[in-house]
Amino acid sequence: MPLLNYNSDDREIMAFLHDVADAAADTLDEISDWAESGEREGQYKADVVIDDVIVDMLESAGFAVLSEESGLTGFEWPITDDSLLAIVDPLDGSTNASKNLPWYATSICVIDRDGLRAALVAEQSGTETRYSATRGGGANCDGNVLRVHPLRDVSQAVVGTNGLAPGNHPWWQIRTLGAAALDISLVARGGLDGYVDFHDHGVWDYLAALLISREAGAVMADVDGRELFVVDPRERRSPVVANSEEMLNSLLEVARNR
Repeated sequence: MPLLNYNSDDREIMAFLHDVADAAADTLDEISDWAESGEREGQYKADVVIDDVIVDMLESAGFAVLSEESGLTGFEWPITDDSLLAIVDPLDGSTNASKNLPWYATSICVIDRDGLRAALVAEQSGTETRYSATRGGGANCDGNVLRVHPLRDVSQAVVGTNGLAPGNHPWWQIRTLGAAALDISLVARGGLDGYVDFHDHGVWDYLAALLISREAGAVMADVDGRELFVVDPRERRSPVVANSEEMLNSLLEVARNR
């Protein structure tokens, strides 16, 4: 296929991202060894195997790549030309995958000189549900348009978390599912009214889902007021995503006073 760049059509970029997710799924189907890699804490051999496949495909198509598993090489920020950067988590929720818990995904966010361009979060545990979005083009789940329905009464909210919420939270119910890209995408879909990170994540864990949620009409912030869009593998953030301003304010208040 021709190399992809800033001038490529969004549909062409998205079609390629689906091909990458397909390749990751095929690789995952062949994996039986869920031992840790020994290279860094929390990394499985499977993470590395899938990363090799994804990074090779992306680089062959002309992308620079920032991956949770292999870092960022040969790239300078900010982008000033027609190049594209893919920020990738080859297997978000790999601990779930290692325990055969069906909640893990491949997450890819494409960045160009104007910012977040395209995103795909591909569930990989069997349902093959795919969340996607392009800048200004809206968000969808398996072809169905996503649009949040704002919840004003936070006492009725079902909230996803990374880490444990305090016992005095004002929400109805809590879910801690273990794969940030999918968890945040559920806000766009309406399965959760909000998501709050009580610890932190790398940008590869959440950026694709943030674009999907933003295009679906969700609102978002970092617990500490920092910029969520970063291109630095050393940076960590605590994203908060909600289907209404009331919900966002409630999530932030609990997180900041925890």
